[in-house]
Parts: sequence; structure tokens; C-alpha cells
Amino acid sequence: MKIKDEHFEDDENIYSEESRELLLEDGELSAEEEAFMRGYDEAA
Repeated sequence: MKIKDEHFEDDENIYSEESRELLLEDGELSAEEEAFMRGYDEAA
């Protein structure tokens, strides 16, 4: 699945902290999903 959005360039990491915040603000990501992704990043 490819996300087309004005916030993201084709090669930008949609999983970065900044990108997650934008998705959360836009309602594209739930708070639970954002927390899961943040925890995954911290564990890596």
C-alpha cells in the first residue's frame, strides 16, 4: 500500500516520530497504533 499525502515524499519514512505525529493529528492513526509504533521503535 502506498500512501499519497501532501505531508510525505515518496522516500520519506512514514514511521518516523514526526510522521506518526502528523498521522495522529490528521486522524489517520489511532493513539493506540501510535503508542505501539513508538514502543516498537524504542525496543529496536
